[in-house]
Amino acid sequence: MSLSAPPAPDGAPLAPGTRCGVHPVRRAVDRCPVCDRPRCAADAAAAPGGGCPGCHGVRPGDELPAKRPVPLPEAAVRAALAAQAVALLGGVVAAEYVDAQLFAYLTPFVVGVLTGAAAQSASGGARTGPVAARVRVVAGVYAVLGVALGFALERSKDVLDSSTLLPYLAAVAGVVLWTLPPKPRPPAPDD
Repeated sequence: MSLSAPPAPDGAPLAPGTRCGVHPVRRAVDRCPVCDRPRCAADAAAAPGGGCPGCHGVRPGDELPAKRPVPLPEAAVRAALAAQAVALLGGVVAAEYVDAQLFAYLTPFVVGVLTGAAAQSASGGARTGPVAARVRVVAGVYAVLGVALGFALERSKDVLDSSTLLPYLAAVAGVVLWTLPPKPRPPAPDD
């Protein structure tokens, strides 16, 4: 068994101790046939002639591969995790503005906007389709829970009091207005 390095595509051998271009903790066994980076045995076995994780098999100047769509369960979980984090912080902030005239409704609206933005971004950013609709629902639920947390922390109103309905609606309005798909612009008139 020889310890010499295999030759590169151009015929030059890899230097002893060369590391993988994508996984530096691994030793390189050959070079990627697409981008000529040193690659480890795992990358070489995964894509013998199709590239490496660094180039994804795309030669410079080629079109990039299409981004894979996020499956619905994964998108919902990602949206829920992001929405929960933002809603918790938003609830703490909303507790400071209970019964503060305009801010009693503006703060829940902002909590809704931020919750919707975080959920949409974490889920993959889709604005239309079944994934986007479910992300809106998840974000709306968490926005209302965040505002309810604000009422629970402030303790001047019960979470289920009738006077809390408008702040909850403001939070849902923030989610819906933020996550709605943009309307297409009409074509510019020709002069």
